[in-house]
Amino acid sequence: MLAKMFLDVFRLFFCGAWRRGFAKSVFAFSLLMVAGLPPLRAQPMNESFLRQAKAYPAEGGYVWSSTGCPEALVRGTDTLLRKSKAGTYCSGFTFAVFFKVMNDRGSFDSLNMADLKSIQQDWYGNTAPSAERQCVYVMEKWNLGSQIEMEHARPGDFIQFWRNNNTGHSALFLGWIRDESGTITGLKYRSSQRPTNGIGERTEPIGSASRSLNPKRIYLGRIGAGFPAP
Repeated sequence: MLAKMFLDVFRLFFCGAWRRGFAKSVFAFSLLMVAGLPPLRAQPMNESFLRQAKAYPAEGGYVWSSTGCPEALVRGTDTLLRKSKAGTYCSGFTFAVFFKVMNDRGSFDSLNMADLKSIQQDWYGNTAPSAERQCVYVMEKWNLGSQIEMEHARPGDFIQFWRNNNTGHSALFLGWIRDESGTITGLKYRSSQRPTNGIGERTEPIGSASRSLNPKRIYLGRIGAGFPAP
């Protein structure tokens, strides 16, 4: 069986099929199977999300109204969300980052506008099932990614967190703040918020104070296959 499989791959190579992605994929898969290794998994899209997040100009005003989006979100000839009339807010910013990257890659080609509207409503936490985890709920519901543990977080992950006073925020994860012993004491993120007059980067403490982040209500999600991953 193995000899026949390698003979077929060998023929593909010398017939010129190597130039096509299919032959390369078959060859790589065959080698991995023989070596007892799992096939390579899709890579996360964190870098694309980071680039998109930083492409939006800083500040621009913060307003808790309208769509919260820094630009109109369009699929074909249909507009899912209009550009916010004056400033942005957190859910609109992170959803715009998510939508632009996914739409440009064709990840939504099989979805209709009703599907996309449902995703948007859950991302904003406007439905009972999505109210707590929001963006992470969307990833799992639509099989786009999964929740990951704090120690596995990478820049470009999406995050929904809640403070001890029950105020919440949607953001793009940039990094942890740690003390001398390596314990996580704070979070650095990019989003839209009043202290940065709209889009910008900010750090917040994690702890027991009223305005600090509740460590039990920090939800990180990563778009891609085969997660969580260290």
